[in-house]
Amino acid sequence: MNPPAINYPCHWAFTLIGTDERAVRAAVARYLEEKDYRLRPSNKSRSGKYISLHLDTEVENEEERNRLFAAFKAMPAIKMVL
Repeated sequence: MNPPAINYPCHWAFTLIGTDERAVRAAVARYLEEKDYRLRPSNKSRSGKYISLHLDTEVENEEERNRLFAAFKAMPAIKMVL
């Protein structure tokens, strides 16, 4: 089975999971300071310990998409990237 073809540039969505919404927002803002993006609340865990934010931005190519994923994954404020 072939992976779906992605035509770049395109809008891409990431789900960012962390424990402190302000810290996640600040980390994203610092990293994407000159890039247009939309970051909005998505879900909270049942216990309230974890929050998720939905990030929409445009990526120019697969390399940029993978770079963003790796950068978000390496941020201490972000516990998981989907």
